[in-house]
Amino acid sequence: MKNPTALILAGGFATRLWPLTEKRAKPLLPLAGKSLIRHILDKIPTDMRVIISTNRAFEEDFTALQKDLPDQQIEVFIEDSANDNSKVGALAATALVIERFEISTPLLLIAGDNYFGFELVDFLKSYEGKTLLASYDTKSLEMARQFGVLSVEGKRMTSFVEKPHDPPSTLISTGCYLFSPDHLSAIVEYSRTAADNLGGIFEYLLQLGEEVEVFSFEEMWIDIGSFESYLSAHRSLMRQNQIDPSSRVTNSHLGAAVDIAANCEIDNCEMDEVIVMEGCVIRNARLRGCIVDRHCIIEDVDLDRKMIREGAVIRG
Repeated sequence: MKNPTALILAGGFATRLWPLTEKRAKPLLPLAGKSLIRHILDKIPTDMRVIISTNRAFEEDFTALQKDLPDQQIEVFIEDSANDNSKVGALAATALVIERFEISTPLLLIAGDNYFGFELVDFLKSYEGKTLLASYDTKSLEMARQFGVLSVEGKRMTSFVEKPHDPPSTLISTGCYLFSPDHLSAIVEYSRTAADNLGGIFEYLLQLGEEVEVFSFEEMWIDIGSFESYLSAHRSLMRQNQIDPSSRVTNSHLGAAVDIAANCEIDNCEMDEVIVMEGCVIRNARLRGCIVDRHCIIEDVDLDRKMIREGAVIRG
């Protein structure tokens, strides 16, 4: 097949993760030593063209990412939106990229806020010319209700329904797709009436009588959609504590899954399942299940399962 074009969707404003995402895109949040989007980019073959679709509010950050990765063919496409009320929608953003870049190759479409453990090269090898969807078995009907749910016969998808009250199976869509060039015009067409219904394109394709195949995997998959899921991903991926060499940790007890970024000062603290971002000062504190944004000062407090806004000063 022609070498696919990869499109990473990174234009959402992730309001459920505020205040962490007030000033940064969710795919740029740190996860086990690197940003979430770096986990994705590291799986994409280096000879593949990559387009990152984001909004105007995060343009500078993704342009910086592009410059930091000169060995990858990364282009940044800016959607015409500056806040959550004016966003174009995931499917509409995909259609815009297809049209603006005149995409005619298979399109590898990846949601930039998901972590997946399978290898993209295996996914690409399973492509046989028909649109392909990566599916994960939640083994829970309750969990499946939160996602797009599909039914399968062999490798062929037979039905798809977005967030059903009564799921027909526990198989869900995971935000990783490889669209046949034959289906790109259908994406553009469907986006005109369903701008933000990315999963709905599969219902539409099935209604048209088109075939969609399914790639099933058992490796880890996490939708980073909430504080709880972000913390869960952090816990699952942290094999050992990480402390940046520029940071200083003294007189402190660090339990499991502690990640301390650059230029931090940690003294007389107890921490367990904690992410501390750049430039923080934390003294005489106990933190459990917390995510501390950049340049915070925290002293003499006991915090449990909190997200701390960038630049916050908290003293007991």
